Amino acid sequence: MTIAYQEYKPSPHLLPYVENYWFQVFDGDSNEDSPLQTCLPLGMTQIIVHTECHECYAFFNNDWQKLPDAFFVGIYKDAVTWKTKGYSVCFGITLKPESLMHLFKVPVSTLFNNYTDIDNFLNKKVNTLSQRLFGITDPMQLIRISESFLTERLKSVNAERTYIDEATKMIRRAKGNISIEQLCKNLYVSERQLQRSFKDMYGTTPKTYTRIIRFRNAYQHVKLTQKEKLSWADISYDYGYSDQAHFIRDFKEFTGIAPSYIFDDSRQYRQLSVAL
Repeated sequence: MTIAYQEYKPSPHLLPYVENYWFQVFDGDSNEDSPLQTCLPLGMTQIIVHTECHECYAFFNNDWQKLPDAFFVGIYKDAVTWKTKGYSVCFGITLKPESLMHLFKVPVSTLFNNYTDIDNFLNKKVNTLSQRLFGITDPMQLIRISESFLTERLKSVNAERTYIDEATKMIRRAKGNISIEQLCKNLYVSERQLQRSFKDMYGTTPKTYTRIIRFRNAYQHVKLTQKEKLSWADISYDYGYSDQAHFIRDFKEFTGIAPSYIFDDSRQYRQLSVAL
């Protein structure tokens, strides 16, 4: 089986809301299973559409569960393993988490470490988007349809931003290397208020979100660095971990393996930017 994966940046006017679009094609015999796909925490939310797919499953609660044809994905803190069969085309819209509620009125907190079928929401416009994407295998056409839809949605977005929006952006700008105390100081809110509002909005704490974002940036650094040039101690220091042991603990929690195995694990095709 051959696998092709590509990411695309959104138009400038959508950058405050959309992280990227991604497109992945699996091309194999009709009964051929894909290699297992291990997808890592992003700190983002997504809309994922299987535009051309017969069977796609994710491993949850010790069982393989069939994924919907189109679904929302919340902020994940766990790695997710999934697979498909035969010929399959997947398209994703990676959204900054503060954008999901603004654009679609979808409660992000109910989706923490979870996903749900788009059909579970009564927003007919979202269902219309997924219906328009089904059957299309050209990434540029998928992006054109999505950008047209999102641009139209922007017309109904309230321009006012909350301190939770700003906290989320600050965490990402700092690459997760920022304390809750500093966030509260910058935003002029109490720690209790920030914790409660963040949990209500995203279903998790600001501390967990900072850990996810810090891991994401450290992992990207690891993947872009040649193995012989890697220093786990330097990475731990550069990304704000208290020590190397702290970095290794977080790495194991978010990937399921020790950092040293990331180059040796040939059984799985790992993508950071695909959430499921």
